[in-house]
Amino acid sequence: MLDLLRFAIALLPLAAYANVLGLLRLRSCPTVLSGAMDLILLGFAVIGLIAIGPIELFFPRAAYSLLGGWVWIILIALYLFVLMLLALNTTPKLVVYGLDHSQLREQVCDMLQKEEIRSEWLGDLLELPELGVRACLEQAGRGVSQIHAAGKQQNLTGWFTLERLLVDKLASARIRQTPQAILWLNISFVLFGIAAILIANDLPRLQQAMVSIFEGG
Repeated sequence: MLDLLRFAIALLPLAAYANVLGLLRLRSCPTVLSGAMDLILLGFAVIGLIAIGPIELFFPRAAYSLLGGWVWIILIALYLFVLMLLALNTTPKLVVYGLDHSQLREQVCDMLQKEEIRSEWLGDLLELPELGVRACLEQAGRGVSQIHAAGKQQNLTGWFTLERLLVDKLASARIRQTPQAILWLNISFVLFGIAAILIANDLPRLQQAMVSIFEGG
């Protein structure tokens, strides 16, 4: 049987993630996130679902009998450690919110010309010999595009330089607010509302669970 209190708590990170996506699309200029940061945001969004799913399925009962509710803190810390490890080892990538593929390519070309960085294009494949970067531009959703590494031979310092130059270039760009911004914000408000109602209906049990955790029992 579905535990509505746990389900409500699991909805909170999802609601926060939807809110962040909406706010990013409300900005008047594009937003550049590294692939690692984008993965971390997604990891935080699903942390609640993982807590009531896989973690609950493989919950260490023996450890719970010794540590009580604190075992949840340890499990969440372990999840965050694994998430950070995955983020640090992810393939170099830049995610741009607010620009379509063609718009991003235009901005990148303008940036490379202004900075006098030699570039070679083969379709959507971009090679920057001076930076040691070989990347591919592609659409990642409506109003979202990305530049991801193509091949294993990549210069991480070159990627950091590319990210900094792209952030500086897009800071002066202006975009229109998209309908997706309102959609994501509405989704976040609905999720927050559902979670708030479910938590309010079972508030005494939540308070009891918090007391049990911080009192060690």
